[in-house]
Amino acid sequence: MTVPHVSTALRPGDYLQIASERMAVDGVPDGEGFARIERVEVITDIGFLTPDSTHVRTRAARQIAVVFCHGMPGPVMLREGDQWTLGEVDSGRAHWDSAHPWWPETQEPLFTGSRLAAGPHPFRSTIHGPDLVAPTDETEPQPPRQRAAVFDKPAHMVMVGDYLQIHALRHPKWDMRIDEGFHRVEWIGHLAGEALDAVLNDPAWARGRLTLASVHGLSGILVLPEVPVTVLIQPNPERRRSDEDEAWHEGPFYELAGVTEPDLTEQLHADARLRPEPPGSEEALYPSRFSSPAQRALHLDGVTGIRPVAASQLPWPHGLFKCPYGERAKALAATYPKGHSKTAHAELFTRLGDQDFAACPYHQADDWRAITAAVLAFARAEPDSDEQDQLYRAPHLSERDRAWFRSLIGGGHIWWDTGQQNLTNGQHRLCALRAAGIEVIPVYGRHLPDHDETTPSQDALTHARRTVEDFWLAHVASALKPGRLSTHLARLLARYPRLRALLPKSK
Repeated sequence: MTVPHVSTALRPGDYLQIASERMAVDGVPDGEGFARIERVEVITDIGFLTPDSTHVRTRAARQIAVVFCHGMPGPVMLREGDQWTLGEVDSGRAHWDSAHPWWPETQEPLFTGSRLAAGPHPFRSTIHGPDLVAPTDETEPQPPRQRAAVFDKPAHMVMVGDYLQIHALRHPKWDMRIDEGFHRVEWIGHLAGEALDAVLNDPAWARGRLTLASVHGLSGILVLPEVPVTVLIQPNPERRRSDEDEAWHEGPFYELAGVTEPDLTEQLHADARLRPEPPGSEEALYPSRFSSPAQRALHLDGVTGIRPVAASQLPWPHGLFKCPYGERAKALAATYPKGHSKTAHAELFTRLGDQDFAACPYHQADDWRAITAAVLAFARAEPDSDEQDQLYRAPHLSERDRAWFRSLIGGGHIWWDTGQQNLTNGQHRLCALRAAGIEVIPVYGRHLPDHDETTPSQDALTHARRTVEDFWLAHVASALKPGRLSTHLARLLARYPRLRALLPKSK
């Protein structure tokens, strides 16, 4: 159970969520991603923020809570607003954490313009801290689990893409999982010289430089003095790609005056001289979560965007919401075994004529072929370029077609990732393009960038008929021996839906 608290209402003893759930191959234990707060400082004088910043969160900041958590390499300047804490904590962990503090006691705040926060907050109930619960699992010491290989580097050498250890210890330590506590760095900034005086009451604490980091899953800026920190040598490649595709936060949560961003190329060269070779067994730590090499390749090497795809490679609708012929589709689906609504929709396509399609509001455009060409040209252009800006205007399209064009490059994508069984979005628009005779469709989704998906091309009516016939050929062949009789029967069933009522009902 988690409980939200305003960042400035957090107090020592709370277990704060410091990381979102990782993609784990060895399970995510209770309490992972939460760390015990040992000290809270509330900064009310935030003059160290960039005064002329256009950054929304920086401009809106009024006071900033800084937390020092058990097991973390530095304090965190939390974003304003709600933060999540544990409502219940394993009693063994809570007692151990409180008996083995991570940060030294102090009577003076580290950050300028701040005060130490202690005691109950007026916004909170009189009940302070999480409830302590008995351990649910075996707590006797066990052999330590195998952990991923790591190395240390100076804090200023931490770079975007590193998997930094932001939580070194969750009691009991032997239970920590393969890459628990390590999370991807998404932004790095450095603060040195006189700028330190504006942030720290004791600039010497920084040891010459502060490294500020935005980390995946952390709702604030991690503040690191110039000390060695720990990073993974070789992160799980599948987790890394997921984290890259689902970034937590772009840039810093606050802009501090005097911060500089390091040159990534220089950091990569320096890292290459320092990073050791991973052990030969490291890849074996991370079994793939994908059932086929093709799915894994799509995850690791795929890109997301608009590309041309042959209509015959795309699935038929699984359910057209608000379709004027939806009841006909349901009636046809009722003649098929359960789970074959897409084949029923393919059959519906073969039974609709030009007048039927023209009556549907989703099919009403002046020139679907021109719309398709405009979408694909826009997708090929360099993003945010003058060429793309000109293509977006699309003056050669009618006003109605321009609306369709902008829908297909925006929120109305025909959305399909390579290999998916169903469309994520765009069933009506795909139907309209098929009815208009468009054989190569502009499709948004994840795909391999050098993989040609435009062949084989086939007109939609032929494809629909083949889909229906192939289904009934396979269905009849599973019950009868292949031969002329089963082929003839399958073709009759494909052509005459009423005959399907004579078939035995599938259980």
